[in-house]
Amino acid sequence: MELEWMRNVCLAHAARSTANLVTRHYNRFLAPIDLEITQAMLLGLIGAGEADSLSELARLLGVDRSTLQRNLKLLEEAGLVNKVRIAPNRIKPELSAAGQTKIREASEAWQQAQDSLTAELGEAGADTIRTQMKTLRKAVHKAGAS
Repeated sequence: MELEWMRNVCLAHAARSTANLVTRHYNRFLAPIDLEITQAMLLGLIGAGEADSLSELARLLGVDRSTLQRNLKLLEEAGLVNKVRIAPNRIKPELSAAGQTKIREASEAWQQAQDSLTAELGEAGADTIRTQMKTLRKAVHKAGAS
């Protein structure tokens, strides 16, 4: 029995199905360079030096530590990231030379994916969606989720 109310009004269902579809869109553009959007974003955050720890990196990506570790392992195995111990209990990933090249390629692929969606939505539409997603995230935090 299908629960019509869930499919039609559930914010979680709407967010998840939209996130999955958008992820597949970006992944199609990144596939030729053997990356997925989460990995490309991770490379970008590492390259920008945005986080001083793995926990901070996970928080910035909006993923749990185990998901971060899986993605980091793939990037390490591909020779794109090196883990550097900066304190006895602190590791900071850094881009290798290959990782720096890959992030430039990923940036170009990401821009193509971004441009194709923005062309469909228009700048104002894309801005409205970003604003509404931010509002939803704030509401979830206020409601007590983390």
